[in-house]
Amino acid sequence: MKIGEDYGEVKRVVLVAIVDFEIGEIKEIDEMETKWKLIETKKREKILTELLEINIINLRKALREYEKNKNNEKAQWMLFLNNPDSKEVREIMKDNKEIEECVITVKEMSEDEKMQRLAFLRQKAIMDEKAIRRKGYKDGEKDKAIKIAKKLMEEGKDLKYIEELTGLEEKEIKELIETISL
Repeated sequence: MKIGEDYGEVKRVVLVAIVDFEIGEIKEIDEMETKWKLIETKKREKILTELLEINIINLRKALREYEKNKNNEKAQWMLFLNNPDSKEVREIMKDNKEIEECVITVKEMSEDEKMQRLAFLRQKAIMDEKAIRRKGYKDGEKDKAIKIAKKLMEEGKDLKYIEELTGLEEKEIKELIETISL
């Protein structure tokens, strides 16, 4: 998601777990990154969905990968995440300007934790506001349906007709009838 996007806009979820320890069966895999999908346990060829993926990156394997291939950008990023102040990262910064920018940003942000917290709260507020606005729209639609249902009841229309026209459930309409009768 980008800053300010609505929670409902998420189409695909990729969980990235960066670990500094070995995980069960993954120990046997030499690559620093493994990608997993949810599968049916009896017929392992059946994937539940392509919209969810779990990527596990092992920091120790990333360090080994970097030693083999200093140009591996993903391994460079893992070194940065592991320790932005390390000697290796200072070397990487000479050729990788994106990592250099991130090191500078991390240093600036860590100098002022209050600014970090404010940035996080601002982003959360934007996303929450959009979620509330969406809920408010739905609530407003329901309020409108209730007003229409009340008017139709006053005109003596039958329950099924009101239900069909307003989209309200039978239970909601009966509750309205009881409140009007009181």
